[in-house]
Amino acid sequence: MNSNLSAIYRINKFLSSINYPDAYRISREIVDYLASNKKRSESVLKKLAQGYPWEYIQGYAMFCNHKFKVTKDTLIPRIETEQIVYDCVRLIRENNITNIIDVGTGSGCIIISIASILGSSPYSFIATDISSKALDIAKFNEKTMLKSKKIKWIENNLIEKVPNITSDTLVIANLPYIPTQQYSKLDRSVLQYEPKIALDGGSDGLTYYKGLFKQLLSNKSFPKLIYIETESAIFDNTKQLIQRCFPNADIYEILDCFERKRFLKIFTNQPRQG
Repeated sequence: MNSNLSAIYRINKFLSSINYPDAYRISREIVDYLASNKKRSESVLKKLAQGYPWEYIQGYAMFCNHKFKVTKDTLIPRIETEQIVYDCVRLIRENNITNIIDVGTGSGCIIISIASILGSSPYSFIATDISSKALDIAKFNEKTMLKSKKIKWIENNLIEKVPNITSDTLVIANLPYIPTQQYSKLDRSVLQYEPKIALDGGSDGLTYYKGLFKQLLSNKSFPKLIYIETESAIFDNTKQLIQRCFPNADIYEILDCFERKRFLKIFTNQPRQG
């Protein structure tokens, strides 16, 4: 026990010296990781000093009390995104939603967490991503966390190949939303190691949401609900985009756990076309 405390203290001191975030928690995880994997601390600490994310070293990230496998092909889930899961579970139950679509699923953390809470019947779960490597990770996570296969995984651009977007549908999207200029100023650990395709939202941060809404509007029926995550710096612009695309919508602003504008809940209220 004393040797563990000594190791924790030493690693915590090192992490603090390089301004690594959440050093105290991670130092404990590193000690456990080194013991179970018989790794040398020097190699691990060297990677951390270079900005390499701890989650990629240990191979997983905690999200909604589950261990999700992550690699350089998937974005590391953030704690604030857990709010999507709990808000959407409540919305699904309150609004008779049976069809749930997760657009740009990455590691699958959102859709898998929702499916693990709701169970199977009467729900249909669909998740999309443009990256086949990300979908491979998501499928692995589903296999290790859910007792049976519940989710249909589709490799495509947003929702191009998604069938049955009907009035009992909830569309969830946590798409790349960081404006390119802002992306170039991100912390080194994000800029150098996490996938750019999962972060850079184009010059105004809205490239992918514009594409998603355009595809949704091309359908003859609309989802009852859309729930998205965006960046506080472009929050108002995102809301204005939604108002232009869905002029009849009821739109609700939702703060994240750090009291920043982060989420938008949209009741589309769109009349059926054709």
